[in-house]
Amino acid sequence: MLERILIAGSGGQGVVLAGKLLASAAARDIPHVTFFPDYGAEVRGGTSKCQVTLSSHEIASPVSDAFETMLIMNSASMDSFTDAMPAKGVTFLNSSLCTPPADLPGPFILVPATETADGLGDVRSANFVMLGAYLKHRPFVPARAVEEVLRAALSKKGNSLVDLNLKALRAGMSA
Repeated sequence: MLERILIAGSGGQGVVLAGKLLASAAARDIPHVTFFPDYGAEVRGGTSKCQVTLSSHEIASPVSDAFETMLIMNSASMDSFTDAMPAKGVTFLNSSLCTPPADLPGPFILVPATETADGLGDVRSANFVMLGAYLKHRPFVPARAVEEVLRAALSKKGNSLVDLNLKALRAGMSA
């Protein structure tokens, strides 16, 4: 098993947090997991991406230029990574912020992540809507493990934030 995932968006969209929690949850059941964050110096608005690799065999490098799955949060990231979109895997596009061109390579799933998160009360939970959609369609990592890691990581920030993000994750799994 080999699943290379790129999560990309802009700073402030929680791209790195989503990848970190996915990698942490995956490490419970998958023998080899890497997490490689990459973001600009800007706090919000700059480029932000991370790579998560899940494998049953040793991983030679945490950095890849080919992916089985992409989670794309905004149109700038869609434009930047169109050439790397998987032909056999799947690309999840935040359809609230991305309009896919007709010639977009490979299969893709449109997820209205920002719109869904806004309906839940905070657009900042769009990252978890996207992560939930990923968990539904690419079930390499159990959703319960991601929920447990999310609770532990965000518990110091208050129950309301944990509850909101759990709702966002579940909404993504229902999308």
